[in-house]
Amino acid sequence: MLTIESGRRLFLEAASFPALSRIGLLLMVAAGAFDVIVHLTAGEHAGHHGFGPEHVAHLLGVVGMVFVLTGVMTYGARRQLRRAAAKRGGLDPNAHR
Repeated sequence: MLTIESGRRLFLEAASFPALSRIGLLLMVAAGAFDVIVHLTAGEHAGHHGFGPEHVAHLLGVVGMVFVLTGVMTYGARRQLRRAAAKRGGLDPNAHR
């Protein structure tokens, strides 16, 4: 497989992620870049007083993780409900038919 083919496959698989998970991934990447920039441009560290840019970067990363997890959980729940509605007997695989 050529490198460009694997790149296309990765792009197509990423496009199939739930929308909330894609937003969370983008937010995590942005938070990581912001965190690196804050640490590289910071002068002397005078202590942890207040709610500074470092805390904002970490908070954005955590919010991105929550978005990713929420997207995955809602996708899984919808898929489970669709599968249960498609077969007779509901969610129980050992139900009498």
